[in-house]
This record gives sequence, structure tokens and C-alpha cells, in this order.
Amino acid sequence: MSIKYVAYYRVSTDKQGDSGAGLDAQKADVMKFIASTGGHLHAEYTDIESGSKFDRQGLQMAIATANMNGATLVVAKMDRLSRKVADLFTIRDSKISIAICDMPDMDTLKFGIYATFAQHEREMISSRTKKALKARKDAGMILGKLDNLTDAGRAKGRAKHTSNARMNGNNMRAYVVASDKRRAGDSFATIARVLNHYGFTTARGKAFHPNSVKQLMHVMDGHIVAM
Repeated sequence: MSIKYVAYYRVSTDKQGDSGAGLDAQKADVMKFIASTGGHLHAEYTDIESGSKFDRQGLQMAIATANMNGATLVVAKMDRLSRKVADLFTIRDSKISIAICDMPDMDTLKFGIYATFAQHEREMISSRTKKALKARKDAGMILGKLDNLTDAGRAKGRAKHTSNARMNGNNMRAYVVASDKRRAGDSFATIARVLNHYGFTTARGKAFHPNSVKQLMHVMDGHIVAM
């Protein structure tokens, strides 16, 4: 029986995601690797996210799919998974097989060494970014003001905030209950009382009230398919 693979790809920017820059190369490396093992592609997932975040939707779905199907998670390079040592070891310890295309003979020791290098590279990138921002500030530029953002930048920020809200575990669990109650015809006030009674809280750890239930439904509705 051939090896079953779940492929995961990550690019860091919308521009890369739209243009395929970096993404095509990752897919080519992954497909070449799978062919060399005589395996087959079971599923594939892509994120347009920074490698510093671990709760990427595509990554979590790839790990879950690999787990449920006894498949091997395959990526072109280790830093496509994460640049944090803790995240990389969390993935390794999730009891799924992992294949790194440019590290075909990877073992536990090599995994640990390369994970450390990946985090070091991330820290160096962060250090260079901070130095560049400090240089701009020292030159008299005002940083961090909304006036300096374009409409596209503000829209991107709002979209990111909404995406984070939809991925929040508290919101997901509360939404399942709230949507069922709403379909049954319950008011937002009634739903708030039910959520509070069962110990649900908002993403900020607050008790629910009618407006926060309404906001939860507005953000989440139509985006959660199943739990």
C-alpha cells in the first residue's frame, strides 16, 4: 500500500499567495518528493500567514487530517511549518509522521538541530525589523498611527481581526450553542443567559449579554461548517 500524504504549504504575504511566488516551488518540491516514495497525495492545505503563528487554520486542518487518516504530513521546508522550536516539537509530538522534502533522511536529532536554527533565523529577522523601525523613528518618522495607513491597510487589519475571532476556541464553542438556540427561535437575551449558565465566556473572558451574542453571531455565522 502506498504512503498517504497530506501536503502543507505556507506563503507569508497576500502578494505571494495571489501570484504563486514561492507557492509553486513548494508544490513542485512536494509532488517530486511524493513521487520519489511511490506515495500519493491525500489532501493539501495552504496558509497565507506568518510562520510565527501556530494557530493557522490550514496547518491545524493539515495536522488533523493527517492524524485522522494515518497519513504523513509533508512540507517543502521545515520553516513552512513554523520558526519556533516549541511549535515544531508540538507538531512532532502530535504522533503523526512528518516528511521534510529537503531533509529526506531526517531523524530526531536532526529535527531538533534544524528546529533550533529555524527559531534563530526568526529571531534574527525580528531583530533586523526592530532596528529598521528604530532607525525610522530616530529619523523623525511617526510610527503606529492610523493616519499613516492606507484604506487597503485598514481593511486588511479588520479582516485579520475577524479571522482571529473566528479561530478563537471560546468563540467556536459558544457559537455552536448560540446558533442552535437561535435556530430554535430564542432571543439574544435568552441565549446570553444560557451561555452564562453553562460557563461560556467571550473571547476576552467576559460574561455574555445580548449585544455580545449578536456580535458573535454576526462574526461567526456562515463560517463554521462543523465542529
